[in-house]
Amino acid sequence: MRKILNITDFYTNEENEKMMKYYCDKYNFNGFELIKFDLEKDNAPLKKLIRGYHMRFFPMWLDLYQGKYEMLKEKFKENQEIFYWCGGTTREELIEYYKKELETAEKLEAEYVVFHACYVDDEGSLIYEFQYSDKEVLQNVVELVNEVFGEKKYKFKLLLENLWWPGLRLTSKEEIEFLVENINYENIGFMLDTGHMLNNEPKLRTVDEGIEYIEKNIAEMGELKKYIKGVHLNFSLSGKYLTEEVEKHKNSEAEREKTLKNIYSHVSQIDQHLPFEDERIIGILESLPLDWVVYEFIYYDTDDLEKKVKCQDRILKKLNFK
Repeated sequence: MRKILNITDFYTNEENEKMMKYYCDKYNFNGFELIKFDLEKDNAPLKKLIRGYHMRFFPMWLDLYQGKYEMLKEKFKENQEIFYWCGGTTREELIEYYKKELETAEKLEAEYVVFHACYVDDEGSLIYEFQYSDKEVLQNVVELVNEVFGEKKYKFKLLLENLWWPGLRLTSKEEIEFLVENINYENIGFMLDTGHMLNNEPKLRTVDEGIEYIEKNIAEMGELKKYIKGVHLNFSLSGKYLTEEVEKHKNSEAEREKTLKNIYSHVSQIDQHLPFEDERIIGILESLPLDWVVYEFIYYDTDDLEKKVKCQDRILKKLNFK
């Protein structure tokens, strides 16, 4: 397994290249997983160190995919808002955006691409009452992926990532079987996000409970855990916050409106993306046939990132990376 760090295209190529070299030299990273927010920006100079490409997640993509244009126009007054939540203003624009992402990943010679197999609407993210079941979301994920990939063969592996909203949760054999059997692209696997898995169970209160929960879910996968080729390694234990916030938002429209104006802050308090500070995670990682372990943190400046990398390295010092 190789040690990877997540990066974005918010910085210039020169800034990213300098940072990438620093982390490879000092902390022995093998490469980086890039998520892009500007598809017109050419990141070719970074190609030699790009290992993974994280496709953008548009939370309400399914409404656009199903053609609910009038509802979206009524909910969001500006086209830019519709794009932010849905990936475009029409189904065709969403599909075209994702096709461009695959082209970009191919040009960067990525070894894998990551796709969030999930849906959540703005209100649902606050009150946890959802329009679609896990199965309904996954059925549409299959249709979307098959439409976007078509008959084209890429060298990279497609890794579907678990979240804690409707869609892929990686808590059962059935969801893995369904996706593997119905997605036409053969080079498929899964990206297990440890923090997302913990977010899935708001009753968790301790690290011990979190470790046990992850181990239980992996055990229930049985032999299908062979499809887990990557891990987004991070920690989140936000069940108390989530439970309190859901109750608050259910009881107050004013609170919902207030939170929606700063939704990213709310989500980042649920999905904390902290270092996983328990050595038992090593046993979990070693139990899986991993090619990539991605340090995936939320960080606010370069000092914060380096502090979190050092912390994670201390925990994983006994893990053998290539």
